[in-house]
Amino acid sequence: MKLLLEKLGMSIHHLECLDKVFSENHEDYQKIEAILNSDEFNPIYTEISRELYAGGKQPQGRLKLTRQMILGDVIEYIFTGRAYYYATKSDEHFKNFLKLILYSVNQLLIYDSITVNSEIRKLYIEELEEEIVENLLYEKPGDADIADDLKESDAVLNDANWERFDLFVDSILPKTLGCPKELIVFAELLRTKKGIIIPLLLIQRLFGKQNPIAPPDFLLVKSNKEIYGIEVGYAKEGQSREFSIRTSIPTFAVDLQNNMHNRCPKCGEIILYCTPVIEAYSNGRLYEQIDGDSGRFLCNDCPSFNNGNCKFSNYYGKWKGAEFNGNVGKQKPRHYHARCVKDETYDYRRRETAISEHSDEFFAQLPQIQGLENL
Repeated sequence: MKLLLEKLGMSIHHLECLDKVFSENHEDYQKIEAILNSDEFNPIYTEISRELYAGGKQPQGRLKLTRQMILGDVIEYIFTGRAYYYATKSDEHFKNFLKLILYSVNQLLIYDSITVNSEIRKLYIEELEEEIVENLLYEKPGDADIADDLKESDAVLNDANWERFDLFVDSILPKTLGCPKELIVFAELLRTKKGIIIPLLLIQRLFGKQNPIAPPDFLLVKSNKEIYGIEVGYAKEGQSREFSIRTSIPTFAVDLQNNMHNRCPKCGEIILYCTPVIEAYSNGRLYEQIDGDSGRFLCNDCPSFNNGNCKFSNYYGKWKGAEFNGNVGKQKPRHYHARCVKDETYDYRRRETAISEHSDEFFAQLPQIQGLENL
């Protein structure tokens, strides 16, 4: 991710150089800049600028701030707006593009670890304070105080103290659950070649004869001229319905199978995609390696398995113990890092059973989509 962000930053710096020279040396350019910064236009200019960076999360009210959405859009622009051109050059380029998406998705999911790791969270907040001026970083009133308290707090997601910190932490991350899902769906739509894929992830509203309307995340155009809208996630039925009514384009929702990406209840971090899965997926061999009986990508024959100590291996089942946030819930099947619980037990028919007995069933997470089966 670092090189991609550095290059994006270089493009911005290039434009800043262009603006600087013309601001200092071109009379007509200076006059336009004066109009933009005039008492009449400056409030408009400032409000529009908040669509490029807004210091906080406050989706409602007079001061609308959606920093997490903006950061997410910047990430998705890299893949759907620019890196996509690389993918069109050849089959080999396309395979490498899929690898880039999955590895980058892993990095986005790792960002979410600040919700359960107070040490790296403090370092991140301090880095933001060093690099971003305070009135922008803490544009939302009260966020500076929340940040100060959070730097000294061991609070983790969903514990008793988390509610106060939740919106602020969300605001300094780039949609770490939404972006990965959308990028995985994008990769799978391209890989399966079900039609021409038009990503609309960066287009928040479409203009028409009536009020602007929110589009779905993707349009799929099939060879028989059928067009479908595809929305990632099942929580936007009203938005999808409105789009279909206004455009006569049928729209449906998709999501990752088995609620991926799963958060391990023991450590609180999200389970990632392993290199063997990423390699097999990008080379079109993933489904050849899935076990026919279980439907899973089993880990026990992988050189990196190491008796279940591989950080990417999954255990799905029950576990007897407290979760990362201190909660002790009723035992029910969940997705865990295998290494987090492999030495633990669960109750089976009133008998303590070792999770290690199931090590031949440990499996890797797959980038599978639910809802595309009938296309």
